[in-house]
Amino acid sequence: MEKLTSFAQTRVGASHLSRDIVCQDSSLCEDHESYSFAAAADGHGSPCYLRTERGSKFAVECAAECVAEFLDSLEDAAEVLADERQRQQLFNQLWRSIIARWHERTKKDFAAEPFTEEELDRIPDKFMHYRLKYAQGDYISAYGTTLLFAAVTDDYAFGAQIGDGKCVVIDGDSNVTAPIPEDPRCYENVTTSMCQDDAALSARFFYLNKGMLPAAVFLCTDGVENSYWNEEQLFGFFRGLALTMVENGMEEGVRQLGEFLPAMTKKGSGDDVSCSGIIAMSKLSSCSDGIREDLAAAAPVVDEPVPENIVYDDEASQQVVTDVMPVETDTPVEAPDEPESGEQP
Repeated sequence: MEKLTSFAQTRVGASHLSRDIVCQDSSLCEDHESYSFAAAADGHGSPCYLRTERGSKFAVECAAECVAEFLDSLEDAAEVLADERQRQQLFNQLWRSIIARWHERTKKDFAAEPFTEEELDRIPDKFMHYRLKYAQGDYISAYGTTLLFAAVTDDYAFGAQIGDGKCVVIDGDSNVTAPIPEDPRCYENVTTSMCQDDAALSARFFYLNKGMLPAAVFLCTDGVENSYWNEEQLFGFFRGLALTMVENGMEEGVRQLGEFLPAMTKKGSGDDVSCSGIIAMSKLSSCSDGIREDLAAAAPVVDEPVPENIVYDDEASQQVVTDVMPVETDTPVEAPDEPESGEQP
């Protein structure tokens, strides 16, 4: 059995530090006897999402719980999941269970602690329809978040995503890919979200059979992704992280990642940053020469000094759900019955 090791690191964004805003990302990892699990979630940065940091925490926890139950319930899992039709049905059921569990957690949280006037007063005037919704007990958007997770076993690997962020896989031949399809509804600072009415239909999945098991799976929120100019630069970051883990050991590699993330957000996106993943160290070590060659052949990323006294654009740095657009009027506008998506920092 290939030994698997998971990791998770989250750091508050430089723009959030400058504005004294709580970290809205969450990440989680778990190593079990038969599988490893990792997840990352990005709460929405716009101030109309009052409890988004709780929503992201609930998201990674609910995903871990539901994946554990899903794997426990599967008999002859590799054979069943090899059938594409059955696999799609099972993944859809898993995703629906995650969404339902997340709604249960948010409902319980709101019942125990309704919104305070202090919370409601944080909502900008242009999003006043959110204050009206929340005051009437329509709370779910306040917890909006993205979610990205993966699980790796001896026989298969899979994962799912709603919203922005990136899943990056390094295979046993050192090839680097992003196996989860892009969502055209996610662009700039706009994203789909678990708080949306169609969240149960909005997941994108990946699946790898035993012959394609990864050497490494990396997950990151958009604060990491947006710190690089393009996908190839992002791949270079993960190649470098993989080599650091191979050359220095898993524990030291994760420690160095934790130290690097604050500098990344300061000279990059300014957003909260989360990076989690699952490593098959012997397989990753076996393909490390190829990773090193690919990294050397890539266009170099200029290592600029970390700038001082940056002023962040509050509007540009706020992530929002896809249905949220500023209301250009002095008159409060009733919100639509159900939001479709939201913005993030």
